[in-house]
Amino acid sequence: MTTRLLALLGAFSIAVLAQPAVDVAMLTDGKLHVIVCGSGSPLPDPERAGACVAVIAAQQVILIDSGSGSWRKATVAKVPGQALSAVLLTHFHSDHIGDLGEAMTMSWTNGRPASLDVYGPPGVERIVRGFTEAYELDGQYRVRHHGEDVLPAKAHGMTAHVIEPPGAEERKLVFQKNGLSVYAFLVDHRPIEPAYGYRLEYHGRSVVVSGDTSYSDNLVRHASGADLLLHDAMLKNFITLASGSMAKPQPRTAKMLRDILTYHASAEDAAKAAEAAHVETLVLTHLVPVPGAVGGESAFVKGAGDVFKGKLLVAHDGMRFDLDPKPE
Repeated sequence: MTTRLLALLGAFSIAVLAQPAVDVAMLTDGKLHVIVCGSGSPLPDPERAGACVAVIAAQQVILIDSGSGSWRKATVAKVPGQALSAVLLTHFHSDHIGDLGEAMTMSWTNGRPASLDVYGPPGVERIVRGFTEAYELDGQYRVRHHGEDVLPAKAHGMTAHVIEPPGAEERKLVFQKNGLSVYAFLVDHRPIEPAYGYRLEYHGRSVVVSGDTSYSDNLVRHASGADLLLHDAMLKNFITLASGSMAKPQPRTAKMLRDILTYHASAEDAAKAAEAAHVETLVLTHLVPVPGAVGGESAFVKGAGDVFKGKLLVAHDGMRFDLDPKPE
């Protein structure tokens, strides 16, 4: 065997060993960790996966939404996939659920010991049933190939949990585990009803994820005092101009662009909500349009910065927040 081949094999071995490296300390260090695993939208963006936020605390990993490409971004960000215990779906648009099967499968191959719990509005049972069926043969192949000792069949698959719609102003407890509390509340994504936002609390710290919503007084209510608010953001002026320019050459596309204006928040709307809720940090995410098409992230900050007086950031995939326990 030549020296060059030995060197290549050595490099390959190192790469293989490095691939599954995760930050397991996040599971037990007492902090509330938040990682953006997808800050994009249905519009193609090589830099951003579909909507996904990972929350890591209390020996568990929770995903809020699972947009296309987000599981790979989670892996790159060293999210300990073997500890994935729940996925919280805000609603069932494809850009929020596209990677659910990958999250289920790859966390299982990483060592997840039980069926994956998936929570969401009524209809989540249909989503789970469909993805489970789609990935059933894949699971059988892997068990047959690697054996039950490596990949137990009982841990493959998902279990659906329907969150019945909260009252108009209610914050509904989804579950509590090891000191981490998860709540769901209604947001305004009509005609998609119900659509949820989520608030997670741990050791005095809190993070709120809007999902998709237009400006929502109910979100303001349930984001009150949060350390971190991740809110969808659209540049509505740009979308309006784009729809006008496409009215004659591409009327179908123009109509769809006009339609999406009605059920998403502008960057200014997100800033207004954050300011009203007195949150510490606002992160603009689920960005429409692609930032590169409008001159970069500064376009999203321009209007929002005039409204929100706290810390304002534009999300990028891999962005991480580590919130220490709040002193009692």
